[in-house]
Amino acid sequence: MAMKNLRTPYRVMLVDDHKLVGEMLGLRLGGENQIQVVGIASDGAGAEHILQEQEVDIVLLDMELAQEDGLGLARRLLELKPLLRIVGLSVHDHDHYPLALLRLGAVGFLSKRCSGREIADGVRRVGQGEMAVSPAVAAYLATQKMVHSPVEWLARLTPKETDVLSCLARGMSIPAIAERLGLTVKTVQTHRKHLRHKLGVNTDVELCLLAIKAGLLDLHRVEPGKP
Repeated sequence: MAMKNLRTPYRVMLVDDHKLVGEMLGLRLGGENQIQVVGIASDGAGAEHILQEQEVDIVLLDMELAQEDGLGLARRLLELKPLLRIVGLSVHDHDHYPLALLRLGAVGFLSKRCSGREIADGVRRVGQGEMAVSPAVAAYLATQKMVHSPVEWLARLTPKETDVLSCLARGMSIPAIAERLGLTVKTVQTHRKHLRHKLGVNTDVELCLLAIKAGLLDLHRVEPGKP
């Protein structure tokens, strides 16, 4: 499902069981004029409490919590608030977490090696309706095994389908894609249906992962103010 732009300030919750790390990141993000940190939790119970008490748009979730699995917590948070935008954080760029979390419905995955500015840029990108994947994570995702090589399946797409794929993977809405490409909404919906059928996927998240593998997107590059 395409994501809409959120109103600023983007209301962010941090989940990290290292208190100092969470507080330092909270201070860094709190200094951004488009970002409001509404809560910092050290575990799942705390995160669920904040989510029930505060209006939260985006969650920055440490995947290696000491007492529980980050994927399980992400699933619970999405059950509580299906439109929540979750971005995973991890010091490990090359494990199972990025792909598993994105397939679960998250909208980004950032390396903890990123600077505070890069994480803030990722939050803004998510707030603008796009995905945020740091370069190291994107490079890892691009190496994951595919049934066909990117060249093979790209060759099966028409030029217009490739354009629609790039727009969908950036989180653009169907009407926005129609306006950008000079098509009708119905035509864009038809192209999306054909893309899913040709590529053997069921969701826009899976389309985005394929677009990363094919090098169609530069998901870590942020362009403030652009859709």
